Amino acid sequence: MKKGLLWILDICIAVAFVLLMFIVIKPQYELAKINANRSKLQSSMFTVKAGMERYIAFHQGVKPTDLTEIYENIAAIEIPINPYTNKEISIDDILVFKYDVPRDFEDTSPEGVNGKQSGEPGQIGIGFFTPLGTDSIPTKYGIIGFDENGNPLIIIEGKKERVVVLSG
Repeated sequence: MKKGLLWILDICIAVAFVLLMFIVIKPQYELAKINANRSKLQSSMFTVKAGMERYIAFHQGVKPTDLTEIYENIAAIEIPINPYTNKEISIDDILVFKYDVPRDFEDTSPEGVNGKQSGEPGQIGIGFFTPLGTDSIPTKYGIIGFDENGNPLIIIEGKKERVVVLSG
């Protein structure tokens, strides 16, 4: 009878140890997963910027005005992967918006123009500033990505938070 009780006690101790390890390790695993997805999103943002710059280089410095033109140049480099769905980012996963003020494309404040944008997790947003009276040719752009909550990707530097914006 004692051997059976000791065996059950050994099993309970082993299960408690595994459970304790799970409780300790799971939050760290989840945080690592979030950070990895955010890094992949940032990489996708750089791929979109490279596609934008490719278009600009082939068109004598003119910025693209059509989402199809942008996507074709992104696809010529590499189609980025949405880290939250593990699928290729399609043309529908790229949001286009307009900036009203010339310096908005550089705004990294979480309360600013880029910080107020929203989208689906893993989507990329491209904002354009077009001066009035210029035949709709944008002069500046900003690229933002949307995190697991659909908010702009934010990083913390010291005690300061900032929206990750790639501008050109």
